[in-house]
Amino acid sequence: MDTGLEFLRTRRFGRGIMPPLSDTMRLEADIRSRIEEFVLPLYTTLDGVQTFDRVARIERRVWELAGDEDLDGRLLELLVLFHGVTDRLGSLGRQSRFALILRGLSLPEDLIERSRIGLQRFSEGPETAEERILHDAWLLEESGLRAVVARLLTAGRRRWTVERALETLGPGPVAERFYTSAGAATATRRRQEVAAWIDDLRRSLRQETPDS
Repeated sequence: MDTGLEFLRTRRFGRGIMPPLSDTMRLEADIRSRIEEFVLPLYTTLDGVQTFDRVARIERRVWELAGDEDLDGRLLELLVLFHGVTDRLGSLGRQSRFALILRGLSLPEDLIERSRIGLQRFSEGPETAEERILHDAWLLEESGLRAVVARLLTAGRRRWTVERALETLGPGPVAERFYTSAGAATATRRRQEVAAWIDDLRRSLRQETPDS
């Protein structure tokens, strides 16, 4: 069955997204392909919306934030690929479905262990450089105009009133929540842009509302 995976890989992911690391610092192409085939259906929401493109955006952001830092490329790839589906994998224990999948691909046990631990703590308490960079890339997905529009679309699907939808909008995460200077700088810029956009939207809506 054609899942569109090849299109996603060549047009959205592509090996060109990765920084100029040696091949030993990347997942082998066939291993990555098998992992993508596994996680693709897990990135489909209960109402049938495909969210796999979020992985591509985060991966691009990860390498932008990484800069020249010395990182484990294979670990980052695994963290990015699985970060959004941990709740659908169940436990992340040593004998979990996740661990068994990676062992079946003959990945080193230490890499599996670091991936397993990293997926459990990157969002709340990252400790390694790879976890901190993923944390910031993941958090940036919650900032900017894309995130605001996504919240408005969600409100529309829930049939909320315009007024109630506007109450859910905010400028996004503050710079202090980020671990990288690049992430903090991007968040600050996005907060300013979003705040101005929300103010303009609210002002326009007030102008359209007839006097009571």
